[in-house]
Amino acid sequence: MHGRHMKKAPKLFIIRGAAALILVLALDICSFATVMANTVSANVIDGDQSYTFNMSSTDLDEILAQAEEMGLEPLGPLDMAERVENTTTVVVRRGVNLTVQEAGQQKTGLVAYKGDTVEQALLDNSIVLKEDDEVVPSRDTVIDSDTRIEIRRSCQVSVIADGKTKNVTCVGGTVEDALKQAGVTVGEEDSINYDKDKPLFDKMHIRVTRIMKIQVTADGKTQEYETSAQTVETALEKCGIKLGKDDRVEPQRSEKITDGMEITVKRVEIKEEVKTEEVPYETEYEDTDLFYEGETQVKTSGVAGEKEVTYKVIYVDGKEESREQASEKIVKEPVNEVVLRGTAVEEDSSTGVDVGGGNGTGVSNGTFVDMYGNTVSYSSMLTGTCTAYSVPGGTTSIGLDAVYGVVAVDPNIIPYGTKLYITSPDGSVVYGYGVAGDTGGACMAGDIIADLCYNTIEECSIIGRRTMNVYILS
Repeated sequence: MHGRHMKKAPKLFIIRGAAALILVLALDICSFATVMANTVSANVIDGDQSYTFNMSSTDLDEILAQAEEMGLEPLGPLDMAERVENTTTVVVRRGVNLTVQEAGQQKTGLVAYKGDTVEQALLDNSIVLKEDDEVVPSRDTVIDSDTRIEIRRSCQVSVIADGKTKNVTCVGGTVEDALKQAGVTVGEEDSINYDKDKPLFDKMHIRVTRIMKIQVTADGKTQEYETSAQTVETALEKCGIKLGKDDRVEPQRSEKITDGMEITVKRVEIKEEVKTEEVPYETEYEDTDLFYEGETQVKTSGVAGEKEVTYKVIYVDGKEESREQASEKIVKEPVNEVVLRGTAVEEDSSTGVDVGGGNGTGVSNGTFVDMYGNTVSYSSMLTGTCTAYSVPGGTTSIGLDAVYGVVAVDPNIIPYGTKLYITSPDGSVVYGYGVAGDTGGACMAGDIIADLCYNTIEECSIIGRRTMNVYILS
């Protein structure tokens, strides 16, 4: 038994060793398969160079770093790398400096990429070429280094001169080139709306203005000028005539100049003027039985107020053209006039006013001629001594203003409110019309028949103490 086992032992060992080897190989194969499953193939293309390799990452920077290890030149500040859609293929574009000269203007700081054509490089920089434009170097030139491109645009240009418009087509060139092509000659005193060396652009309008004579009337003078200006405003400026913002110009400032044109400038000045003006007072009435119906007497004199009125005044060539009120402000309120208005009914009396007393004599009924030449009827007339008084600002015993025309009387002889006419017997001194409106102390004492009120003390000397006729009016 032992001998057989001993003979079988080597065979069993071989079998077990083989199994172990198979297991190790299986583990290696699985590990390799796992690594292979996490690896991607990357391809970096740089011009005519290509770098292909496997790596576990798809990050763009890591792909570029791996390619640099294989010899890819590092990206410069103008270079760029683009992933092809969602693949691991990366295209490197090497940038170069691009300068574009066009219509006298130079554009710098532009970037083009090696391998692109001139036309593509311009398009990438938002510069679009038209079919008839000329480009140096040519459109299909492939860029391989820093490049300067000159563009000469095909331009449709209108030349306007002598009342005619000529349309020309120029490739590049300046205003002077367009004028030559249009056959237009510009004199030394003629003007152009662009400088002659201005580069042309599409749809450009070149206007030639010939020297013209104009006549200008301004500031009281009329003068003749020669000008090549296009408009009235610019012509006046070139002639040294300055315009204010409100000045009036005929024809209008924007009107085009014509030979022999007559231009008139009117100077306009707008001012604010402040004036003090009167505010009229109103009249109020108070009814009183002190006077007969139809009779009135001023109780309180009216006083006009004042206001400051601001006017907008327009002067044309120094003369006032219009005046318009802009605002007003009351600085003093007016005082209304108060007038007493009689309500008493006059009774028919054959005897009239008692003409006795008052240190005078009386005459009943009659007529006289007043200071105005009118024939006036009276019911009675007293002749006697009269005096004069003045109390400026004062009032009478019955509330009237103490003013000229108010007569102080003995109301027992001449009732308040009686209308009077007073003159010297010879007519040399005339007091005129008045009304019995105050009580006279001397009248009550019988020393005089009336005391005549004046506005000032100086006026009282007109009467002094004098014999007067006092007519009681019908």
